[in-house]
Amino acid sequence: MIKLLIVEDELITRRGLMRHIPWNKIGVDMVETAESADEAFGICARWQPDIVLSDIRMRGMDGIEMCRQLRGILPDCQILFVSSYSYKEYLKAAIELGAIQYVEKPVVPEELIGAVEKGIERIRQIRAQRDLQENYTESLDFLKKEVLFSLLSTPGDVDKLECQLRRSGLWTGTGTWMRIGIIKLAGTVSDGREFRNAYREALLTLTDPALFYCSADFHDNRTLILLLTGAKETLAQGSSLLRGVCALAEESKGAFRHFLALGRMVEEPGQLYASYESACQSAGSLSYKGFSSCAFSEETAANRHFELDREREEAFVNALSRRDKEEAGRILCAIYEDLTAQKAALNSSVKNMYFLLYNHILKLEKELLCTGRERKENGRFWDNALTLQELHTFLAARATEAIDEREKEGSGGNAVIFQVIEVMKQKYPDKNLCIKDLADAVYLTPSYLSGLFKRRTGTTINQYLTNLRVEQSKILLRDNRLKLYHIADRVGYEDAAYFARIFKTQTGMTPSEYREKKSL
Repeated sequence: MIKLLIVEDELITRRGLMRHIPWNKIGVDMVETAESADEAFGICARWQPDIVLSDIRMRGMDGIEMCRQLRGILPDCQILFVSSYSYKEYLKAAIELGAIQYVEKPVVPEELIGAVEKGIERIRQIRAQRDLQENYTESLDFLKKEVLFSLLSTPGDVDKLECQLRRSGLWTGTGTWMRIGIIKLAGTVSDGREFRNAYREALLTLTDPALFYCSADFHDNRTLILLLTGAKETLAQGSSLLRGVCALAEESKGAFRHFLALGRMVEEPGQLYASYESACQSAGSLSYKGFSSCAFSEETAANRHFELDREREEAFVNALSRRDKEEAGRILCAIYEDLTAQKAALNSSVKNMYFLLYNHILKLEKELLCTGRERKENGRFWDNALTLQELHTFLAARATEAIDEREKEGSGGNAVIFQVIEVMKQKYPDKNLCIKDLADAVYLTPSYLSGLFKRRTGTTINQYLTNLRVEQSKILLRDNRLKLYHIADRVGYEDAAYFARIFKTQTGMTPSEYREKKSL
């Protein structure tokens, strides 16, 4: 689309130009008019014309000065002067401003049309050049991204890799050292360009930009891959550049909070994959270091099997039952501190430890009488969690909330039900425990208690007691030294075979199958 602005203080001339020039036919799509420089500035700010056709001598600011100022606002705008005066000073000013043509009044339509068509051709050339430059920039960015991510796989043809690195500008040749870095964001980003551009600008303040080069792109919406290149002393561990990138990570906060893992420094393109591998290993340190920190290739997490101490698990369950927030929090802190001290990787065994504790919290929440308060946690949390701190903070908050809700429920008219539940928790090993015993404990008749319990909890007393015994048996089954008849006896069943049938009905597997599955 071509837009043209006519600036002319004489009404008759403005109307004549609008009426007698076939603007659409010669390629001008939209035309507006202004009678003064002030009005023209307002239109230009709003409309941004491609061509300005202006008189020179006007009331107020003349056309020469107006177009001189417009050049600073619209550098690609084409200028065409129309005037009754052909003074040498005007002609010289028009040339300095790069005007298309200087047309004298009275205007000859054919001459004006030729000048406008010349301006349209210039505009098309400028646009084509701009598109070409944008396409080149996009192609170069794409090439850099492709080359960068090709480094993350086992190298094949090293000569080809060197050629690609040179073409993309990522590597200049002998004497250039390289180091891969991995940035893990604390949250996801919808548009990675904002973080990437901000990070690049921050890097330029750390040391002389002429000493290094950085290419960066997102591998996913939380992971940014860096390729740092420069002299050996620039990329060395104690250099100002590396001290600076570590400081950026350690001081990061908000949407830009992140962790930085740096791979080892290499000299040959064929070694870049090794640098990436070492960066991945150091990235495992995120689990125990947390965000707003960094790690070098020498730092690695302990990627081995971890198991929850049974005594701590039972203590945590008891703390939940007693509604002891301080004790539950202390146990969680002790677990977190132990794992951190051991530099534990956030592998499946560690997540399973926390998920087991989380299930105990869920059991407490399910005991709440207002079932509408039960929450379904987003399963993605467990997949997306990258640090021990995230799991610890999440569980500590959920344990506190569950205990608070339990106390709130117990302080109202449901206190009787909670009293009955507490009695069941204490006496479930008693094989003779029955509804009458529970009713006597709260001074109610068995039939009234049974109805009240079902209305408030949605389950019967017998079913609740069965669930409680089965859950306790699961904990005992983790101890391979205990026989099945020992476990049955400890949870309130005289007959081990009957216990096994109840267990399978509740869980879909026999006690032996459950034990075998948990021992894998």
